[in-house]
Amino acid sequence: MVKVTAGQVVPPLTEKESFWDTFEHVLLFISLYVFAISFTLMLHRFIDSIFPENYSSRNFYLPGMIDKNLIRGYIASLIVSYPLFSFFFLRVKARVMKYPGLIHLRSRKQLIYMTLVVTFVIVLINIISIIISFLEGNTNWNFFFHFLATVTVSSLIFAYLLNEVKEERKAYV
Repeated sequence: MVKVTAGQVVPPLTEKESFWDTFEHVLLFISLYVFAISFTLMLHRFIDSIFPENYSSRNFYLPGMIDKNLIRGYIASLIVSYPLFSFFFLRVKARVMKYPGLIHLRSRKQLIYMTLVVTFVIVLINIISIIISFLEGNTNWNFFFHFLATVTVSSLIFAYLLNEVKEERKAYV
């Protein structure tokens, strides 16, 4: 990340440039969301195949063809979203290196903070659910690994974006 000192002049962005950068940030975050959700759901299906749970009392078990179609959908989502996410991530990073003032783009900050809140809520809900299951005596390996997969993906996104915020604050203090 480019550090900007207090006395350094950063060339201002034109309205056209900032609108385009906003557009690219929105596409970056949408592709991140699709990728993270597809990746997590694919991990859940993988966990279900290794640690099958007794689904006799559950309504959400999808046998046979429906399950295969879900897996195909997750794989298709990963195939599409990962290259898009990578492309926009590298493009946005390159623009930020070229124009350090982009880290102050209002839409960028809004997307980062919204994602921080959502990932925090996901982790919080998952921690509460595992404690409830433990207190009810309903914990099993399947549930634990589902928890671990979801919390890991959400926590990685949260940690990266929190580091972005910290770096931005350090650069302009």
